[in-house]
This record gives sequence, C-alpha cells and structure tokens, in this order.
Amino acid sequence: MTRSAIAARRLHKWLMLVVGLQMLIWAVSGGYFAAMNIHFIHGDHLVAPPQTPLSEADFPLPPAEILSRYPEAQDLAWTQVAGQPVLTLSLDGDTLRLDPTTGRPLPPIDKAQAQAIASAAYQGDGALARITLLRDNAPSELSPRWLPVWRVDFDDFGQTSLYVAQHSGEVVTKRHRYWRWFDLLWYLHILDYDDGADIDNGLLRLAALLALAGGLSGALLLVHRLRRRA
Repeated sequence: MTRSAIAARRLHKWLMLVVGLQMLIWAVSGGYFAAMNIHFIHGDHLVAPPQTPLSEADFPLPPAEILSRYPEAQDLAWTQVAGQPVLTLSLDGDTLRLDPTTGRPLPPIDKAQAQAIASAAYQGDGALARITLLRDNAPSELSPRWLPVWRVDFDDFGQTSLYVAQHSGEVVTKRHRYWRWFDLLWYLHILDYDDGADIDNGLLRLAALLALAGGLSGALLLVHRLRRRA
C-alpha cells in the first residue's frame, strides 16, 4: 500500500470517528423531516379554526366612543372569547380586551376561562390533564413574548399542549409530541443548541467540512482499492 493510501486511511478513520455520529444524526433527522407532513407537525389537525369575528352591529358601544377613550389604539375588532362578545384592540404592542357594553378593560383570563377556550379549540380525543399559569419562565417551545400564558395539557397520545395568552384569551401556540421531536432533531441537525434559529453557525460549518473531508478520503481509498484489483 502506498504512503498516500495509508495517509488517506488514517485520515478517513479519524475523521469518521469525529464526525460519524453527526452524520448518522443528519441521516436520522433528515429522514424524519422528509417523512412527516409539516401541517401535521404544526398541529393544524388539533385546533379548530378561530371563531368568526362579530360585527360592529353586535355591540351597543359605538367605535367612536372607544377610540375617544383610547386615541392611540389600533386594530379595533369585535370578536368572541370563551363564547362571550369582546372588544379587542392593540395598545402599545399589547392586546387589550374591553367589555362590549361599558368599554372598560376586562380582567385577565382566569383558569376557568382558559379551560373553556382551550377545550373549545381542541380537536383531539384526549381529556384535560392539567392547567398551569406561566408568568416568568417560558419553556423552550414558547416565545417569552406571550407571557403570562396558560398552558393547557391534554392526555392524548401526542401529549398536546395549548397555550392561551392571559391578556387576550388567544391560543397563541400549540405543541405535541411529534413537534417536540421535530424541534429536538432540528437542534441536533443544525448544531444550534440554543434556540434552533442559527442555520449558519460555525459548529455546523466545521462539521460539514469534516464530513466532506471524510467523504473525500473514503473516495480516495475506494479509487486505490479499485486500482489494486484492476
């Protein structure tokens, strides 16, 4: 065996020891991404479409009066929360819920209301398991901008969780077992163990270069072996 072949074999062996596990992770995670329907992963089948917004005619309080009280308000809407008519508007980046007859701010969504909202939205076959109010520390699957939020868990096979914002009563996100696996595999796939958002990080580049070097050294060994057999 030539010196170049010996060097290629040693290089290939050590490169594959270093990056082989990551290449296996790429194969497994890539297969999972390809096999799963993205709409299923996003849990579209688990949550009913939002209720049809109501119209101005359904409310006794005229919009002009609301806007006179909140001149900087935006996105005034007539809608329903837990089956009850509610006026909503955006103020300083937050959603404000108002009593449709008095125009006064409504109190934050309580536990019973959060249960009613989540149960009305949920389309699975599980029973309610628990309701938890998250005030400060958001789990990795939830953006901190939604806090405070009610987490409503169901005991179905997918371990579904619906997150209901305490201020607006909106189901702001949802998660289930397969989405959580997707997130975990995504972190491992792109080697970003923080928030899974950096798809151009240095660690991923290094792993890709090592994998390329491992593949090229393996190809060189194959060429050498074929030449010996010829």
